[in-house]
Amino acid sequence: MATSFSPEHRRRGLFPVWRAFGLRTRVSLSYALGALLLSTGMAVSTFVLAQQRLLADTENLAVSQMFNNAERLRNGLQNLPDSTTVDAEAVDPVSNILEELPRANNARVLLILADNQPRSLSGLVEQNIPTDLRQLIIRGEAASKRFETPDGAQFASGVRIAEINADYYEILPLTATEATLATLRRILIGASAVATILGAGMGYYFARRILQPITRAAEAAEAISGGDFDTRLDPPSDPDLAKLSASFNDMVGALKARIERDERFASDVSHELRSPLMTLAASVDVLEHRRPELPEAAQRATDLLSKDIQRFQRLVEDLLEISRLDAGAIQLDTDVFNVVEFLERVVAQSRVPTIQVIAEDDNPFLVDADKRRLHQVIANLLDNARKYAGGATEIHVSRHNDRLRIAVIDEGPGVAPADRLRIFDRFSRAGSDAGRRDVAKGVGLGLSLVAEHVRLHGGRIWVDGSTPTGTGARFVLELPGVSPDYAIAFEELAI
Repeated sequence: MATSFSPEHRRRGLFPVWRAFGLRTRVSLSYALGALLLSTGMAVSTFVLAQQRLLADTENLAVSQMFNNAERLRNGLQNLPDSTTVDAEAVDPVSNILEELPRANNARVLLILADNQPRSLSGLVEQNIPTDLRQLIIRGEAASKRFETPDGAQFASGVRIAEINADYYEILPLTATEATLATLRRILIGASAVATILGAGMGYYFARRILQPITRAAEAAEAISGGDFDTRLDPPSDPDLAKLSASFNDMVGALKARIERDERFASDVSHELRSPLMTLAASVDVLEHRRPELPEAAQRATDLLSKDIQRFQRLVEDLLEISRLDAGAIQLDTDVFNVVEFLERVVAQSRVPTIQVIAEDDNPFLVDADKRRLHQVIANLLDNARKYAGGATEIHVSRHNDRLRIAVIDEGPGVAPADRLRIFDRFSRAGSDAGRRDVAKGVGLGLSLVAEHVRLHGGRIWVDGSTPTGTGARFVLELPGVSPDYAIAFEELAI
């Protein structure tokens, strides 16, 4: 069976590491890579051309000097007195002529006469001459060769002087040329590195300029996700981005209008339902007072009606509370109090008054909060544990830096990782309870109200599975703590 892959899938397979970087980093690296390739190419080309030209000039000068010296040597030896022959006994005249020859860059010379007696300067011997070069000279050809020695590269050239039946050689050390090339190589490598760094800097600068509108849009989107629907993007001067900015602002405006419309609808419906619900509740209350007089079927119907009306009343009250939260109409009435003592009172008033409140240490845990709303938060968490997990087993109070943490722990089935964020959304219930109509388990607004009240206090809430037994769920409420100085003063006042 054939399997097809999209172009996007193939691109991800080819460049998994490259795509792991951010767009700004990729643009900067692209500029740096381009600068590196360009500067490296230019450096290599420059070095190769300079090397070829420098060596060619050096060798051409050496060959020219060798021919000039050979001509001078031929004239000098031919003009020797008749009493002086060019053999082993003519050491001094030949050596004098060799010493008078101009030699560039400490070139070494060697003259091999017909009697195979070499005359040389600077200790050059016949074995220093490459064999293939000697064979060419012996055949009467002028030749030259560059070769490597332990002391570095050298250039040898030679010619046969037929008039005096002798072979003449010059060897030029290329150490000075190699030093010049090494210096040039270091300069080119440094220039390439500098060009790469400049390319990366330019890439970062241009990436920052190019991505600045996207950064502003991301910051605006983050502000909007936090509830600030008055955020707008300033119209850019770039006509290509003006349409994006206008579309973004129009989208935010439409989203704000829709949310406000939905909030007004929920608030209006909740207010309109309160009066009929009060009437229905009063009617059901009358029926419950006369329950013994009703037939058995009517009693069951009255019980179901009473439970549904109670559920409906809680839904309306929760909707009204959410409407007030959305409208920003709620003002916190804060006070500093001991959290452990407060939790013990809340537990005592709950349906499961046997829940243990465990403090991390004996020091007072103080918090500046609205008691009524924090009471509602803890009560909702305890009620949620009772409905879904058989009830909370304990409440832990601890410190984390300058914040207090209240953990409501149960030993129920726990909350799946996929549901740990969603359960704080409105009308959301986790796992198999989603979409079920269950009077005993509410409508999915309790945890949403908890999250909103915690946010008003400058705190946060989450759920995880870090319980003492390893089973169940742990709902952690984190609130700003009271400063140590205030805590000391509060403790002294209590004493």
